[in-house]
Amino acid sequence: MSTNQSRYDGRVQSTTGQALAGASIAVLTQPAVTTTQPGSPLAALFSATVSNTGTLTTASWSTLTQQLTFAFSGAVPADVIAGSYISITGVNPAGYNGIWQVVSVAGLNVVATTPVTLAPVANPGTYVSGGAFATSALPNPFLSDQLGNFFFYAAVGIYTVQIYDTQGRITNQLILADQPVVPGGAGAGSVTSVGLSLPAEFTVTGSPVTGSGTLTATKATETANTVWAGPTTGAPAAPAFRALVAADMPAGTGTVTSVAHTLTVPGSVFSASVGGSPITTSGTLADTLSLVTQTANTVWAGPSSGAASTPTFRSFVAQDLPNTTTPLTSANLLALQTTPITLVPAPGVGFTIVPTMIIIKFFGGSIAYTDAGGAVQFSIGSAIAALAANAIFLVTTSPNRRIQSFPWPGATDTAGNPPSEDNAVMTINKLTNNLAAGNGTASILVWYYVVPTT
Repeated sequence: MSTNQSRYDGRVQSTTGQALAGASIAVLTQPAVTTTQPGSPLAALFSATVSNTGTLTTASWSTLTQQLTFAFSGAVPADVIAGSYISITGVNPAGYNGIWQVVSVAGLNVVATTPVTLAPVANPGTYVSGGAFATSALPNPFLSDQLGNFFFYAAVGIYTVQIYDTQGRITNQLILADQPVVPGGAGAGSVTSVGLSLPAEFTVTGSPVTGSGTLTATKATETANTVWAGPTTGAPAAPAFRALVAADMPAGTGTVTSVAHTLTVPGSVFSASVGGSPITTSGTLADTLSLVTQTANTVWAGPSSGAASTPTFRSFVAQDLPNTTTPLTSANLLALQTTPITLVPAPGVGFTIVPTMIIIKFFGGSIAYTDAGGAVQFSIGSAIAALAANAIFLVTTSPNRRIQSFPWPGATDTAGNPPSEDNAVMTINKLTNNLAAGNGTASILVWYYVVPTT
């Protein structure tokens, strides 16, 4: 079923006529108490002339969203949409009763929350019984709009309208007693003709409307190469369509009479020339770059050591090639047979490591290592290169350092296809028998290439 209300309109403004947006409006039934803000008793308000009513079958509170869900006993009225307000009465427990703002509608279920602020709703408890709803409800109190205007619908009767401001713009609250809400409400009467007048840049059709019809505004046609702009000179004035003038352009806009171009390049790398410069009417600027001849077997590269610097042509040094340095502790050396140490990480699928040079630096400790046999070897997949002897690791503090350097002797993969060195790490390990007893350390330096396996 539905109920009908009548409309009341008002406006809140300062003594100088300035609209007050966001002022609080409370509507009270009479006799009214206005010593508090809002006063009491608060009237039931609506946002439309018709309010649909019905009953609930149940209600619940969500621990996840902290919102309420009301189950309507029949089809949800069309005016119950997200953002609208509903009034709930007669529910036990009473915490479900009040004015709520609709969040969503799904079937017969309406999810709602705190009006305006959308603050979480405290748990009202488990639904017991009862419940009725009224649509198009309006919170009481409510706020004036951006122009200071407000309206509400209520049952025909006499009300007190209380106006106050939480922002302190109204020193003393306004009490409008004995305000009638009558059938027809604001705007009651008849209109016999409505016309529409707009500036010249628009065309209006359908004006005036004397019975029923539509007022339509469309853009008027304008002369080619004109823009909608203010006056060309003088005081500000209403804009109109006109041609651009020089004063419309930003500062610095003008006519270019000559464009020149220079080209500076590193003299050790390029020689350069510019043709067609300057252009005074029309033309093409032409840059010519040529490579300067360089000494054989030099490359364009950054410095061979030290801080970053401008690149030059120079010869390769060992540090230009990919390399790694891997320290080996005494614990690493004592477990080489059981725990290989990675020297170069896996290069990626479809690639393999090709070492060019290996350097072993050994630093003797206070106790010499002993060796029960089994070569120290370097492995990439099943490709293995072994030391001819392990003597470098079997010294103590005298001499306390020993260095062994050698090019990669080469190794052949013994696995099938795909080769086992594809995307394999390079390791150092011992074929059999861990070293024993010693406490010296070592550092392994490897220079290498990464090449495709396909």
